Amino acid sequence: MDSISFFWSFFKMLASLAVVIGLMIGAMYLWKKYVYQSPSIIQGTGLINIISTRHLGPKNSIMLIEVLGKLMVVSFSGQQLSMLTTIDDPAALDKLTKIRSTEPLTPQSDNITPFKSMFRNIAGTRKDR
Repeated sequence: MDSISFFWSFFKMLASLAVVIGLMIGAMYLWKKYVYQSPSIIQGTGLINIISTRHLGPKNSIMLIEVLGKLMVVSFSGQQLSMLTTIDDPAALDKLTKIRSTEPLTPQSDNITPFKSMFRNIAGTRKDR
């Protein structure tokens, strides 16, 4: 009789371990898919600055990059990087300068914002108890 209870205890332990590992793998998958993104806007005083990024889909985006004072539009898809065009028009450069001076650019952390508010709400409800 003792061996039967040992078997069921061992089986419960393995089933619980499988559930925990499955939850960890699922959480890691969701984190990589929805939350983690490569930094889209890198502000700095370097020679290369990424001014704006627009994500078109998974692993597909268009970037506006400033290199040594010249503006380039670049397409990034998976493992390939292609230059679409350069912006040489003085009117477009002036318009971009006005937009950059009136609107401060912020890093692409908008993907995490809904989760932050959700966690704050959960933490707020637990503090009330």
